[in-house]
Amino acid sequence: MKFNKILAFLLVVTSFAYAEESILELREFVVNVSDNEGKAIEEIVTTLGTHSLVSLGFKKAHLKELGQGLKGIGCLHFLGYIFKHKELRAHMKTIQKSSFKWNGFMEGLKPGFERSLKSSELLQELPSFAALTKVDHEKLLAKAKESNWDEFVGILVEATP
Repeated sequence: MKFNKILAFLLVVTSFAYAEESILELREFVVNVSDNEGKAIEEIVTTLGTHSLVSLGFKKAHLKELGQGLKGIGCLHFLGYIFKHKELRAHMKTIQKSSFKWNGFMEGLKPGFERSLKSSELLQELPSFAALTKVDHEKLLAKAKESNWDEFVGILVEATP
């Protein structure tokens, strides 16, 4: 009789653990960005997307300052904010077409990607982030494992309607 109770208990615990794991995988990715941080992201992306290289030279210090103020935001939250907004997604397509703009943009993101990857935060959030952005999780995961951040963000830009 005791054996049956123990077996039943183990089945319940195992089922609960499996259910809990499934719930974690299905959680919605929530972009954690304050209003001020959102405004800074909008200004950076809009400026890069709409200004010429010459005018960006005059705005470089200001853009770096805005970027420094966003250091506490995880890279997926930063990108999530961008790709949730149609106008910012369009600017990302423009930014990607200019190697100067793209390289500058990516240089600001790469350290955050590396920190997030080392802490496993990126791998934990990636499935729900992929669902939010409607991008194939496996494609993003492959680029993350290679630390190929240019192609990681490129996948997001290319998936933009």
